[in-house]
Amino acid sequence: MPTINFELVTELQGLLRRDFPVAVKANVDPTQTNPFLDGEFFFVNDDYKLVRASAGSVGWVGFSERGRMDVQASGKMTVIMGPTYEADTLVMTSTSITTGAALKLGSVTYGGQSRIGLVYQGGTGTIIGYATRIPSHNGNKLRFIQTLF
Repeated sequence: MPTINFELVTELQGLLRRDFPVAVKANVDPTQTNPFLDGEFFFVNDDYKLVRASAGSVGWVGFSERGRMDVQASGKMTVIMGPTYEADTLVMTSTSITTGAALKLGSVTYGGQSRIGLVYQGGTGTIIGYATRIPSHNGNKLRFIQTLF
């Protein structure tokens, strides 16, 4: 069973989810070197296809678990676009994060790979949300409330 990198605390029914085609279909193949993961943040490129977000930018969290056959077959991945939700994630860097700290998108190392996840905002960059539970008090997962959209 794959690792669950992202888990909603908020009810799923009220959230806006969208499936976007990925720019490079190989990115949803779990055997690739650095496949897309649930809990990473993504954005759409000029061709309206899903790519990894950039550090400091805005983005939507991926909600499709690694290795799902429907995602591999369709080449589409689900992201949560809003409204505000609360969730736990492993795709983050906990350095300097305290309860209530502002969070932004940043480059994180997770699973030995470079990914785009949550990091301490530190006064620069677009605020994506706020920490509601820190990893040391939440089974090594960062709980956050997304407030961007």
